[in-house]
Amino acid sequence: MSTVEAPARGPVDPRLVRHSRAVRRHLVLVVALGTVVAALVVAQAWLVSDAVADGFAGGGTSGALVGVVAALAVVVLGRALVDWGHRVLSARAATAVTSALRQEVAEALVAGRPGAVLPASGRVVALLGQGIDALEPYVGRYLPALGLAVTVPGVVVVALFTADTLAAVTVAVTLPLVIVFMVLVGWLTQERTQRRWDALARLTHHFADVLAGLTVLTVLGRAASQVTGLRQVGERHRRATTRALRLAFLSSMVLELVATVSVALVAVGVGLRVVEGHLDLGTGLFVLLLAPEAFAPLRQLGTHFHDSAEGVAASREAFAVLDRAAPDRDGPPAGGHRAAPDLDTAVIEVRGVSVRHDQRDGAAPDGAGLRLAPRASVALVGPSGCGKSTLVAVLLGTVRPDAGQVLVGGVDLGDVDLEDWRRQVAWVPQHPALLAGTVADNVRLGTAADDAAVRTALDDAGAADLDADRDVGESGDGLSSGERRRVGVARALLRVRHRGARLLLVDEPTAGLDPDTERHVLDALHGTGATIVTAAHRRAAIDRCDHVVDLGAPT
Repeated sequence: MSTVEAPARGPVDPRLVRHSRAVRRHLVLVVALGTVVAALVVAQAWLVSDAVADGFAGGGTSGALVGVVAALAVVVLGRALVDWGHRVLSARAATAVTSALRQEVAEALVAGRPGAVLPASGRVVALLGQGIDALEPYVGRYLPALGLAVTVPGVVVVALFTADTLAAVTVAVTLPLVIVFMVLVGWLTQERTQRRWDALARLTHHFADVLAGLTVLTVLGRAASQVTGLRQVGERHRRATTRALRLAFLSSMVLELVATVSVALVAVGVGLRVVEGHLDLGTGLFVLLLAPEAFAPLRQLGTHFHDSAEGVAASREAFAVLDRAAPDRDGPPAGGHRAAPDLDTAVIEVRGVSVRHDQRDGAAPDGAGLRLAPRASVALVGPSGCGKSTLVAVLLGTVRPDAGQVLVGGVDLGDVDLEDWRRQVAWVPQHPALLAGTVADNVRLGTAADDAAVRTALDDAGAADLDADRDVGESGDGLSSGERRRVGVARALLRVRHRGARLLLVDEPTAGLDPDTERHVLDALHGTGATIVTAAHRRAAIDRCDHVVDLGAPT
């Protein structure tokens, strides 16, 4: 199973670094370019101080001075080129990271692991829209500033030590004060940013709910009353955004003030010693030019600190969705290369299967076991959360058990080619995935059944009143949850009848049906001659099975 890591508390989310190759490359690049910039900063300060000191000493326009000025021009041009390359590469990295993460989250939501508890739709919309967009300034502006803040001050302090120990000590002592203030401000900024994110998610979720029920609200004459609710939720989001921006501006001011005072301390000390003759003009100028450069990256980092808070909050929310919806981070079970045993003759055995979940304490199921002969049926029962849907997912091959094994004809399911295995399996989840098209298109998905077979499957699935030519939107839009479930049952029946599937995995197949329709659907399922594993709560579905396994009972 995937492991849940602690939410990021620092300016860089370690999960984003480990997860994204583009971020890793970008971090290496910004550190390397930061080192180049640091060297150019020291060279520029030395050349300027040397040229000015030589001019005050009466050197005139000697050949040496011309050479210094020419070298200074090369250094300045080099800094400009490095800065330009830094910006271009950062922009490209930001685009690559946001695009890849948005695509991964979307794919995880479409093809997530069975039984996953997904966040509210409004929160997902906010994440895929403005949420992940917050990563662009984070990657494109904050991380480059962080790279400069890591490399430039250290190089500058070392250069200062070679020129003036007192100034170097002053800078080395005051630099940590800026970092301390950044950490203190960062803790408060993170909290305010999370509040703003929650307000945005509530606003998006509220708007989506109102939009989904607009037809009903209009019929009941309640549509106009929703304007007030939307206005109130929008006002809360506006206040949260304003507070976060105010804090960001104040934090920048605090960092600017600390850096300015620190540079002033160095400047006063250098000026007094130059006047008293304890420090030569060239060295004094060199120190005065370098001291602000030591604090400049930290001041720039403070300017982009709000981008850090927004970016970390966005990455944390994205990884929360991936942890819930995506298959195991190490990948779903890859399976082996052995051909799947024939389920017309093979016995299925579940031996001590346990699966641990990220969001729960303990395993569910915990030490589950059963033995299922060909064409037999078993009902998985127990309270919600005991692992019924998860055990179905283990049998399907989409979840790897943490303990125990599944044997099919004496062969471990982990050694079986899963594509070959799934050709013999038909699956009805609680929320079947539907595609844009017609009801008939979704029923015959993966088969070449004719219209008559589709109609028969729908009738046997309790959907006699559902028009096979009815249009279906993306993710089943246009159908109720009960109708989607009926389409899923019809699809499974068609897969058994026309594709030869021999194992039928169904999760609450008769939920929401009246007793007569439920009896009709159960007759159709058990009349297929397939081996059946049913996750069920309803008594009628349980009574039709040959065996009952209580996953909630103590092992």
